[in-house]
Formats: sequence, structure tokens, C-alpha cells
Amino acid sequence: MGERYEETECMRYAGSMAQLADARLMALEEGNGRGDRVIAFRNGSGLAFTVSPDRGMDLVDCSFGGIPLVFRSQTGYSAGARHEASGKGWLRNWQGGLMTTAGLRNVGAANGEFGLHGRISNLAAEDVGIRRGWEGGRYRLEASGTLRECAMFGEHLELCRTISTGLGENVIRLHDRVTNRSCREDYLQILYHCNLGYPFASPELVFDVEAHEVIPRDAEAAAGLAGWDRLDEPRADYREQCFYHRLPAGPDGMAGIAVENPALGIRLRIEYSAGTLPNFVQWKNCLSGGYALGLEPTNASVLGRAADIGNGTARKIQPGESVEFDLIFRFEHRLPVRP
Repeated sequence: MGERYEETECMRYAGSMAQLADARLMALEEGNGRGDRVIAFRNGSGLAFTVSPDRGMDLVDCSFGGIPLVFRSQTGYSAGARHEASGKGWLRNWQGGLMTTAGLRNVGAANGEFGLHGRISNLAAEDVGIRRGWEGGRYRLEASGTLRECAMFGEHLELCRTISTGLGENVIRLHDRVTNRSCREDYLQILYHCNLGYPFASPELVFDVEAHEVIPRDAEAAAGLAGWDRLDEPRADYREQCFYHRLPAGPDGMAGIAVENPALGIRLRIEYSAGTLPNFVQWKNCLSGGYALGLEPTNASVLGRAADIGNGTARKIQPGESVEFDLIFRFEHRLPVRP
């Protein structure tokens, strides 16, 4: 859609490009997130989202055509300083949102010094920047920042992240480069916890994905395997289900899955670099008051660091080595299907 906007035409009609599309750095002024930086994007054709530099450069709020798409947890915006690092304390500070980063040294279950889903989403970025301008005939919006998971006498993993979109382009692109700045090898674990919520995620949601093998995580998921691609009505006694997928990659090396709500006329496709993110986890949580669908590209499982090292899933990263990851969200309007 972005090709319909010409620089010369925009300059003729608009007093400022900010009236068409913008990315603006702001600070929260209340609640548990008070003082945290937030970058608010709007692309000029109905896509709006926020990036949280003080919470892992994660993607939080997201709407399309004015309709909320994502799950937000009860905590709301919450500062990383409130993180409870051990056990399942991560859940007391999880904001939800379009994408939460899990890692960089543990994904999934807590074990030993590693709490649930690791530390990275509670760390603050440095070298944070916003870039707006014309590039290759398109008006681009971009935010970038660097996060470091490190300790004296311990690990030093550096994550450089860039998030971008464009005027009239209903796409969010995320590019990560993780470098081991330590003098010792380590294990790199990362998972992109993408969280869809009501009204987009509902029993009307339809999955669109190529045929592939689906493996339940446990007995609870095995009992629901036949309905992995359907969301149930919310229940107070619902127990979460997780499924492992291995989605086929295309010629460009990207794998993907799409979901559509016909009643809302909105379709979302998530694509990811299958070479560095070979696994895909689906989290299905049809719980009253916590209704969410997680679509999660990863290089790990959700069994935790120790289990992944033990079974050979964990990916080693050598001193000075860099690994790159790509994640793309594509949003599309379709004619709503009315009953």
C-alpha cells in the first residue's frame, strides 16, 4: 500500500509528515510503569503499535483499523525493576502485548538461577533512537536499541534490535542481532512470545497454515490435539495447552502462519527466519480473564535451559559470534463476513 504515497505529493499537501505517520518517544506518567519510555507508532493506514525500550524493546499495544489485536495481562505497563527473577515471578510483571522477548539464556520453565522465560524482557535498552524519513521512495519509521544481558565474571550477550514500518505499509519488521561479547561460549535461547487477544482472538478465529506435524507438549495438550487450530469459549477452569510445530520454510528462508477473524475482516500473518528459529510453539489459553493465543517462533523449547542442553536443543554461541533473527507481522483488511 505504501507505493501510493509520493514524496512530492505529500510535500504539496502536508504541513508535516507527522500528520500522516509518526513514531514518537513518550514517558508513562502513572501506575507501575511510571517513568518508562514508550515509542508510539502510527503508519497512516490504520496500524498503530508501541515499543517499550525499558522492557526489552518489546512490542506492546497493537491495533489495526482501530481494533485491538493483542492480549494484555492484568499487570498493565510495569517497570522492569519490578521483575521477580526466580521461579514464576516473571508472570507478576509480564505486560503481554504483541511480542515479548523470552531469553537470552533461558526460555520456558524456570530452573536453577534461571526464572521463567529469562531476564531480557525486563532489561532496558541503551542507544535508543528513532529515525523517520524517505528511503527508496517510501517514508520509513524506525526504532532501534541495544540490550545487554551480562554479569561480572559471567555472561555477556548483546542484543541489537531494529523495528520498522512505513507510511501506508501494514507491516512491522523486527531484526535482531545477538552477539556473545564474553570470552567464553554460552547457550543462546530466544523465543518471540507473540500474544493475540480479544476481540481478534476469539472462537471465530481461523488458522491458515500448510499441512505439517503438530506435537502436543503434555497430556493436557494431547487431549486437545484435534482442536489445536480452534479457540474455545472462555472457561474459568481451562488449563493451558501448548503444541510444537515445525513449519515449512519458503524459498526466502522464512516460515509463517496466518490467522484471520472473518467477522472483523482482519488477517494477520507472522513470518520468521526458519534457519535461526527452527521451532514454533503455540500457546492456547482459553481461560476466562486471561484469554490469549500465543504464536511463538523460537530456537528452543519451553522445557527450560537445563532440559534443552541435556537433549541437544540448546544452541551454542561462541565468543564473538553473532546470530541474526527476523520476525515480520503482516496485517490485512478483508471484507467482514456477517452471519
